[in-house]
Amino acid sequence: MTDCQSVFITRHGPPSVLQLQSSSLSDPRQHEVQVKIKYSGINFADIMSRIGIYSTRLKPPYIPGMEIAGVVMKTGADEYNSILGKTVVGICKSGGYSTHVNVPAEQLFIIEDKWLSVAASIPVNYLTAYFMMLHQGSLKKDESILIHGIGGGVGIAALQIAQNIGATIIGTASLGKHAKIQEFGVDNLIDYRNEKFYEKVMDITDGRGVDLVLDSLGGKELANSYKCLAEFGRVGVYGFSSAVTGLKRSYIKILPKFLQMPKFNPRHLMMKNQGAFGFHLGMIRHRKDLVQRYGKILFEWLEDRSINPVIDCLFELENAEDAHQYIADRKNIGKVLLNSK
Repeated sequence: MTDCQSVFITRHGPPSVLQLQSSSLSDPRQHEVQVKIKYSGINFADIMSRIGIYSTRLKPPYIPGMEIAGVVMKTGADEYNSILGKTVVGICKSGGYSTHVNVPAEQLFIIEDKWLSVAASIPVNYLTAYFMMLHQGSLKKDESILIHGIGGGVGIAALQIAQNIGATIIGTASLGKHAKIQEFGVDNLIDYRNEKFYEKVMDITDGRGVDLVLDSLGGKELANSYKCLAEFGRVGVYGFSSAVTGLKRSYIKILPKFLQMPKFNPRHLMMKNQGAFGFHLGMIRHRKDLVQRYGKILFEWLEDRSINPVIDCLFELENAEDAHQYIADRKNIGKVLLNSK
């Protein structure tokens, strides 16, 4: 057993339900290794899980957190002894908001120590963007992409991947984030709070539309994302952030937004030569080989500076409540991390 400090979601609700507690972690099972966590990534999915509206939510109390970076301290089988003491980054189903976690060895990547402070920003955000843009969305050089929430974790990842392959970028973000995002080389920005993004996309593209949309909004806004597509365009869905309108779960508010989600008619897709797909990193069951393959590509890109993770700020583990509030208020540009001492 290992003594830990862990942040628990004690019940579904506002950020105050996050509480730092002492806990014990069992030794890793045969296919697992135990990681002493240095940094944990916070994702919008964690916000939704805390509120109680995430699709794969767990029953409280539990430790949230899906991506971690740290050092391997124990192994569950001798075959993994070669990575003892190695610096790693990876994905876990839960448990990332802690000082230690057990993770299946196949879900980790060995990295150089110099990347430790930024590596926890890569597994969820960059893999999500890579899968949707290049595996499912088949985005090509000189094609166009609309990235909703371009200032967030996945948004920045998608921005950098699009730049790396030479795609044309349009992004939505609150006006206060535009100047910073323009510094990243994106000029076609839409203030989603005060502008109708469909009309702006049509204006920017001279009525053509875009080749790919990454939609984290859901609800009725997904229908407007679909309207933005050019011929042979495709929309990828990976979130439902429009349902997060407050700090607490309210089915009275959520249900109408869910019912406003469009239903894609195969005949309509066929007649328009368009497509729609969904993505959920945590639901990959049979193609985990792709996670390893694309993860290796992303870390090669990190090494040659093709991607450059943007860390907005760092919160101590005991201040997870403040970190959640910060993200819920849409203040971050890039990734927010927790630091475990």
